[in-house]
Amino acid sequence: MRRLPSLTALRFFEESARHMSFNKSAMALCVTPGAVSRQIRLLEEALGTTLFYRDHTGIRLTRQGQALHASLAEAFDVIEQATHIVIQRHPPPRKRLTVITPPTFATRWLSPRLGSLLQALPGIDFSILTDNTEPQPCSIRFGHQAQRPCRSELLFIEQHVLVGGVKFRGQHVETLLQQLPTLHVLHGKNRLSLWPDWLDAAGLPNTYADNGIEFSTLDQAIHAACAGMGLAVVDRNMIAHELLAGALLQLSPIECHGPYGYWLETHASHEHEEISAFSAWLHNAAAQPGGNQLVLA
Repeated sequence: MRRLPSLTALRFFEESARHMSFNKSAMALCVTPGAVSRQIRLLEEALGTTLFYRDHTGIRLTRQGQALHASLAEAFDVIEQATHIVIQRHPPPRKRLTVITPPTFATRWLSPRLGSLLQALPGIDFSILTDNTEPQPCSIRFGHQAQRPCRSELLFIEQHVLVGGVKFRGQHVETLLQQLPTLHVLHGKNRLSLWPDWLDAAGLPNTYADNGIEFSTLDQAIHAACAGMGLAVVDRNMIAHELLAGALLQLSPIECHGPYGYWLETHASHEHEEISAFSAWLHNAAAQPGGNQLVLA
């Protein structure tokens, strides 16, 4: 019987040494950076030596780590080639994961990151649906705190900012509020509390948002704001492309967090490997440096 350290720990070490980053290796492995750190510590304890130097600049391989990585990289190359030959001869059946998601999340957050998702989970085919009439084992929910009986995991809380067309650059916010309609998003028959919450945070009267134009979807409100038809309070996670492209302008530094957020909901009776992998990818994508801004990797 071979006396080997944990193969999981060895794989995590090789991936970290190749990327020279726990965060990047976590993305590649579809786990959290904390899980990578724990496996590295377990491997160091099993070998009785330090494999990485850790400081504020990042990680560096020790002499022992360099030697181990050189051997492991060669060994994993051989394993990869052997398994590739088997897969070519007997390709495994592909798995499909159906995910229910709000339309705005699917269009504005998930779609720009599909390249990263497909690269991280190449063995899974996805069906991204916005019609939740039929229950599915995996869904993204917009709303407040976690709900039972599903297992709910918070992905991120919304970060609301005041935006308008670029032609309003340099103009005073209160002057714009007096002159332009406020653009509201409906949830059912009621307005979301985006405007009152933002005005309270900015120390401005709620009367600025008494009237205005109401939309059934956030996309409609964003398009109207881009066209200069009014001002909108929008989750900056959903307008990253417009802000980067200069199609929308953030008119105030005031930022209001919550109360709404996006939650990953799964059922304990559907503990599939593809759901766990998708969950790990979601959490890593949401936790990338720079917040939940657009990632085109």
